[in-house]
Amino acid sequence: MSAAARKDRKLSDHLKALSTAAILKRAEKVMGSIVRPLETHHSPLSELPPNPQSVEIDLEETLESSPWSIANADRVPPRPEDLWMEYQSVRDQSVILAVDTSLSMTGEKLALTAVALAVVLLQFPEDRVGILAFENEPRVLKRPSEKITVDEFVGRFLNVPAQGYTHLESGMRAAILLLREASVAGSRRPPSTVLVTDGKYTAGKDPSYLAGRFPHLIVLKMGRERASLPLCEEIAKKGRGSLREVDDLDVLPAAMYDIVKDLLRGTPSRV
Repeated sequence: MSAAARKDRKLSDHLKALSTAAILKRAEKVMGSIVRPLETHHSPLSELPPNPQSVEIDLEETLESSPWSIANADRVPPRPEDLWMEYQSVRDQSVILAVDTSLSMTGEKLALTAVALAVVLLQFPEDRVGILAFENEPRVLKRPSEKITVDEFVGRFLNVPAQGYTHLESGMRAAILLLREASVAGSRRPPSTVLVTDGKYTAGKDPSYLAGRFPHLIVLKMGRERASLPLCEEIAKKGRGSLREVDDLDVLPAAMYDIVKDLLRGTPSRV
């Protein structure tokens, strides 16, 4: 690599670092205080997960189901692991984000979309969050099981080229594949998907037939174009979710934050 090329690369990296820092600062400014709901669980002492909250002995379960019960006292000696415990943990929330990046995603538009995605990652630091961008074809930016910092993700997103046709069908197909990775065995809450699109497609066919494969699909419609509204409504309805309209991209981060709040409360609105 020539000296000039190294200089350009260094400048590019510096500008990206500045952009990432500005994006995270704005994302943190958008967010308010959210208390995540807790779920109550019961398990033997030996099967307690790491860092449980409000741990107490479940006396009723211990006396009825363990060797400490009167019925079993003479046959099986009690062991410490036979203690049953009651504890709480933060309710898990798996989310898939599918973002149309064919919408002239450059400059401020790209940065505002990055802010909106950073809001989700900041609110779900330990949850299974998958993110993909699509235009001609889908591009997975973060797999649900992958652990990366928000800074790392923003850097990846800023490198996504904004070009090509809008293949909404392939974007939704890719989101369905990520849903399988996001599902958590034993979870009472299925993964939610947020589809960020203007509702128009210039490649593939009408993707509404795919919507029924999503357990919960929120459509975040961008722009003031009304002709694509019926398709967005149909996708949200078939996906058992809701439709949110964002006329101007500068309010996208706040709209995403509202979606996050609904998901955390466990009461997402429907169409």
